[in-house]
Amino acid sequence: MFWILRVILRPILWHKYRLSFDKKTSKGIKRNCFILMNHQASFDQFAMGLGFPFGINIVATDSIFRHGFLSWLMVKLTRPIPYSKGSGDPAAVKTMLGIIKDGGSVCLFPEGNRSMFGDGGRIVPGIGKLAKKFDVPVILCRLKGAYLTKPRWKIKPNRGKVTNEVVRIIQPEELQSLTADEVQEIIKKEIYQNDFEFNKVAKIKFKGKAKAENLESILFYCPKCKALDSLQSKKHDLFCKECAMHVIVNEEGFFEKAGASEEKDSFYMPESVPEWGKLQLEHLKTMNFSEYSDKYLFSDDNVVLTKVEKTRKQKGEMRGKIELFSNRFTVCGKDFFFKDIGSMSLVEVRKLNVFTNEGSYTVDCELKMNLAKYMFFAYHLKSLEKGEECNFYGY
Repeated sequence: MFWILRVILRPILWHKYRLSFDKKTSKGIKRNCFILMNHQASFDQFAMGLGFPFGINIVATDSIFRHGFLSWLMVKLTRPIPYSKGSGDPAAVKTMLGIIKDGGSVCLFPEGNRSMFGDGGRIVPGIGKLAKKFDVPVILCRLKGAYLTKPRWKIKPNRGKVTNEVVRIIQPEELQSLTADEVQEIIKKEIYQNDFEFNKVAKIKFKGKAKAENLESILFYCPKCKALDSLQSKKHDLFCKECAMHVIVNEEGFFEKAGASEEKDSFYMPESVPEWGKLQLEHLKTMNFSEYSDKYLFSDDNVVLTKVEKTRKQKGEMRGKIELFSNRFTVCGKDFFFKDIGSMSLVEVRKLNVFTNEGSYTVDCELKMNLAKYMFFAYHLKSLEKGEECNFYGY
């Protein structure tokens, strides 16, 4: 079944995403290995799996088992090892070690979550130590063009070019000569990919309909008037409802100012999504939240709160609004105090996973609603409570 589906899937991925794997770079790699790759798009696991002539077990968040046919397809093709992000999940590590000892191969995405803005995220702590423990060849892969093909906010993909290649192999002898921190740094350097910096040189045209549609689901700050939650998209255009800010997303993925020439020169505009994302997070750090302990900073209606009981089961749904305060956000009347939140992750842009002391929850929203701002504000405000600097790469 695995090989039949793989033969069928390869032309589909080429037709839909222009996805290819540079097989020359994986030549001679044997099955017993540990594969690590950057995480840019929803099809990353297929981009990796089609590049090797053997079956690979992929470590994946346990939420993938709750999507019906898609979950079935992923189980057949990528043989996932379920991992609970909020718990550390020693059982998943034990399963990985067992597969490696039995001569199998395991793939893991060290960034933990898909890239939010198209640049590389943090590397999950302990990956270097895990690689040394496995004591098999570490295969480092880098995927290019995947974010510009299927950004988080877009429903339909663009058509450009996606390539994957093996960029480095760390043999067991070299692993043993390095410290865990040194291995961690090598992994971070080799798999790092900023699709926008890459395309400044490659200049690939990523053609598609509505290239800016739903961008307001990850961007929440206007660089011209500094308003929050004021952005609105339509086709290739992004506007601010509070001022005259207007930009267009071009075929290479970059922003271009629109409107009258005098208006174009009146404010600084980021040229890419990563630059805009960094700008809005830096602005967040300058804000004063002292007046928002009893009144909310912003809110959204029509969200659904669900408690996740087990890997494949969800229990109870509540519908209502989400509100952000200086020490918590409230969803459908339930308070989530930042001090009690272990971690959060955003699935695509419409589902926020929240892992707390009392269990795991998901918050689902409507199209175009921005759940990312709740996650970023929560990480920042949690860090303020602890007197620490927030780097926002918990997502």
